[in-house]
Amino acid sequence: MNVLAYEFSAAQRRVLDRYIRFLGALPMTFNAIPLVCERRRKEGHQLAVLARDSRLNNAPFNQRYLQEFWARTEASRLLGAGYIGDLEVFTRESLDIAGKTSRHEPVSQVDFRLFSLSRSASWKLFPAQNVAGLIHELALRFYVLSAEIRRLKHTVVEVHDESFGLKSVFVSAMDHRSCLCHTTPTVAQGLFGDPLTTPVWDLAYASTDPAIRAAEYKADVVALFSGFVSVSTQMGLFIEGLYQRLDGLCNQLLQAMNAVKLSELNFKLAAITENANECMAMLSHLEVWLRK
Repeated sequence: MNVLAYEFSAAQRRVLDRYIRFLGALPMTFNAIPLVCERRRKEGHQLAVLARDSRLNNAPFNQRYLQEFWARTEASRLLGAGYIGDLEVFTRESLDIAGKTSRHEPVSQVDFRLFSLSRSASWKLFPAQNVAGLIHELALRFYVLSAEIRRLKHTVVEVHDESFGLKSVFVSAMDHRSCLCHTTPTVAQGLFGDPLTTPVWDLAYASTDPAIRAAEYKADVVALFSGFVSVSTQMGLFIEGLYQRLDGLCNQLLQAMNAVKLSELNFKLAAITENANECMAMLSHLEVWLRK
């Protein structure tokens, strides 16, 4: 996979940051809506009530998921770096053993204690008893990494999918009547009619007119939703590609357990190491983009 083909831009990062801020401000904006309706009632209009939509409950959770995403990605990168270090040492030691014995040496006759991995302080299942067991341990370690990456993918998919519901709730609320006896001002216009209820948002408005500001605010947020869908879709595809590559790496390691001679094992380890480094390049690319 060409990592550059999936390159994330600074503009996409700004979209992600703005969406996180929007999710954080959304509860306060919706809490101000009853104040707008009550203000209209005090002015002699019929009270309008905006029904609570349970989809709004997703906003704070999604905000936290996105805020924590970099830390989780960095943790996965560090985990992967450690596992690749184990793989590279194992590969180097296997080449050294072949150089000191013979490249045709049967793997089954190689003393597994010659590998530093045999002295590992922890094991995913149980201590290895032969070279094949050491390779199996490496596979299990990369399975742990692939599971972490899969959880990252699930987070992106969840936040992506729930953004559609949040968009629907937002648009419906902004277009809602602020009283039952008139179609205008809408809730959005009412929010901008008083500094106390004006949404906190990073937009340079073209006018002080509440109706114009409300229209600009709504249009900007709707565009932000579209931008976030695009960014999260690319993130999901990128992470899925990384997961598939890691899954293939694990299968390569399992197949390497069946190597008969050191020459065959070393040939397979070279391909596995190359694949592992490409996985780390992808993970590092994502982490650098997310880094604060």
